[in-house]
Amino acid sequence: MAQANSNKPNAFNPPNVPTPPPTYSQVCTTPILPTSRLVTLAGHVGQDPKTLEVVKDFDAQVKLSYQNILNSLKAAGATPRDIIHVRHYIVKDTGRVGVGSEEELTEAWGKHWMEFMDREGEGHRPPDTVVGVACLATEELLYECEVWAMVSG
Repeated sequence: MAQANSNKPNAFNPPNVPTPPPTYSQVCTTPILPTSRLVTLAGHVGQDPKTLEVVKDFDAQVKLSYQNILNSLKAAGATPRDIIHVRHYIVKDTGRVGVGSEEELTEAWGKHWMEFMDREGEGHRPPDTVVGVACLATEELLYECEVWAMVSG
């Protein structure tokens, strides 16, 4: 299933495993070349880089997290298309995890991830993990996202 002659991760869903929600793919193959680099980012949150203030609204935190991820990837010479794995941490009392269906999960926060990846990552859907947590580093944080990426050159 890996794409020939491509140095980008190739995310796909094998026909013999359950089809996941549209926010991610089950498998991602990543070429390892002599000049490749693995880029790992710490978890990013909805904190404004200029004021260091955390935005209050859940959706605003999610969107700002993705902007911070984009900025970090660019600084490392990577793009969202280079992402090979994602981990989303969501504070459980937001009601955004442990929902009753894949549709609710996608509506709760996944729509923002898909919009971001469609706009910045060519529609790429790398494997991801969603973790409901009691809290994050500080009480105002409701969402955190960490990614790994692989770049060549």
